[in-house]
Parts: sequence; structure tokens; C-alpha cells
Amino acid sequence: MSKPWRLTEADRERIATMREAGKSCGQIAAAIGCSISAVSWQCLRLGAEPPHPQRLKEVPTVPGSVRRGNHIVRRFTADEDAKLVELEAEGLTTAEISRRLGRPPNSVLGRIMTLARRDARMEASA
Repeated sequence: MSKPWRLTEADRERIATMREAGKSCGQIAAAIGCSISAVSWQCLRLGAEPPHPQRLKEVPTVPGSVRRGNHIVRRFTADEDAKLVELEAEGLTTAEISRRLGRPPNSVLGRIMTLARRDARMEASA
């Protein structure tokens, strides 16, 4: 059952601690009382990784889409990632970047966090 309010800072700390201890997003969601997707988003936002994270998938070079639930999601390409990083480095807001890329702001924010996670994993393995 989901909470009818936003997660507190204590909830976020608990999510990060549990994830880094190896708990799945489903286990954490049940313990916190929120949705699995809320836990997944918070883990991405906080950079909370399990002890042995899965290998990240390769970034596609051509446009494509995947089905998530009942809707189709356009995947980011390597060119879009490069443009996104360039625009972020210029200091543009997430909203402005999303307008220029023709993507929803939440997708842009999630991709920025995913790219940061990818960079952190690559640095850790080097």
C-alpha cells in the first residue's frame, strides 16, 4: 500500500541503507510502505546501489523504443546522451534541455541521473 504523502528524508536514508545492504526494491517498498517504482527512483536519485549491481546495458546508437507497462518509451541514443551532457554543462535547466530534446522533463532528469550512475560505476571499476 502506498503512502498518500511524499517520502521523508528519513525514508530516503532508510531506502539508501537498505539498498546498499542488498535488499531489493520490492523488499524496501514493502518495508517503507510505498511503491517499487518510488523506491527505484529514489535509489537512482540517491546513487544507492546494491553490493553487486547488474551490468548496465549498452547505449543504443539508433533510435528505438521499449514497452514499459502499458506504454511505449523511446530510448535515448548515444547522440542524445552527448547533447544532453553538453546542454547540462552549459547550465541549462532540465526543463530547457527537455524542450530542446523533445523529451519530458522527468525523462531528462532520469537520464541525467542514469548517466551519472554509469560514470560512477566506470570510475569504480577502473
